[in-house]
Amino acid sequence: MQAFLKLLIISFILPLGYSFGMNKITSPTEMLLIPFYSEALSIEYYPDIRQIFNNKLEEEAIVNFYEQLEDTDYEPMIASIEGYQKKLRLNDWLVYELTQKIIDKIYISNSRKEKELANWFLLSKLGYDTRLAFYKNEVFIYVRSLEDIYETPLIEDGGNKFVGLTEMQYKRTSSNKGVYLLNYLAQPNGKSFTFSLEDLPNLKENKHQKKFQFNWKGAPFEIVVQCDETLVDVLRKYPVIGETDYVKTPFSETLKASLLPQIRSIIAGKSIKETLEILTTFTRSAFTYREDEAYFGRSKPMIRDEVFFYPYSDCEDRSALFYGLVDELLGLPMIIVAFPDHLTVAVALDKPIGPSIQYKGKKFYICDPTGPSNSSEIGRVPKGYERQSFEILMDNL
Repeated sequence: MQAFLKLLIISFILPLGYSFGMNKITSPTEMLLIPFYSEALSIEYYPDIRQIFNNKLEEEAIVNFYEQLEDTDYEPMIASIEGYQKKLRLNDWLVYELTQKIIDKIYISNSRKEKELANWFLLSKLGYDTRLAFYKNEVFIYVRSLEDIYETPLIEDGGNKFVGLTEMQYKRTSSNKGVYLLNYLAQPNGKSFTFSLEDLPNLKENKHQKKFQFNWKGAPFEIVVQCDETLVDVLRKYPVIGETDYVKTPFSETLKASLLPQIRSIIAGKSIKETLEILTTFTRSAFTYREDEAYFGRSKPMIRDEVFFYPYSDCEDRSALFYGLVDELLGLPMIIVAFPDHLTVAVALDKPIGPSIQYKGKKFYICDPTGPSNSSEIGRVPKGYERQSFEILMDNL
């Protein structure tokens, strides 16, 4: 976690009798067409939202610029954004991506500094608890979040954690620069920012089809699966969230409608143990294993649609897929088990199938979704991990 100091503190007092919105423009609004993944969104706005910031980045000048924006007719734009947020089920990160696209288009000839200041204003007016940091000619937007976000700078202010949106989006870093934290709260009672994908966005689907094969006890199976490439696009530059968040992210409707009926047909008439063997054989053998660093060059945990889209996957990805399959098809209690360098799943069963993990009054048996490849054996601790310590990251009890 990076440490940041408030190097410059200037108190800000509103002039007596000042009233926001006194000189707002009343000319007709304009419409802005924004391409947003598989959608084309129409944003209503007043052109006066575009302002010029020619001053040096200092606290008083930044606050004055915020006042300039606050004295414009920004409400139609906010209403348009909030309308799409509700209609398309956009989480906070996707709302941020949308505001960024809007500002990039309106401020097309402005500096990056001005764009970041305007986006900070929009996010604040959308109700988020924001902070602004600055250094020389650079501006960095932070938002308060209660979630675990990785590979991005964090700051603490007032006992709360704030994550850097600018760093996540542009891969620019404010670390080791001794940035100034603006001593001004744009939204003092603002809401926290969420990255969770438990409720998937309602964007137009883009079906991507692939064929998968596996063999269970000498019986070959082949399924043709469609995943949603729009959702894959959403995740391409998505921040790295907590391991369990990927597990909790549901199947897209496209993948669910394509995959589950075929798996149900395969497991029809099978016992619970046989069904678990089939599901583990499928996740072990239908996909090619490769570590994230080797393929993506970075950490890239996947949600279920991504496992079917990309040519490679690892233990985290297959655990998320297996967990979802068991939950949808069997509805059994499960736990996510984390070894120092391996993630796996254990399922609660009434009849023992090997060494168990005692948890909350139930016996759980590991059904490793990753290996060994072409094996249907379940109920065993993965080879090499028999004596290693582990922790339970989550359960569905």
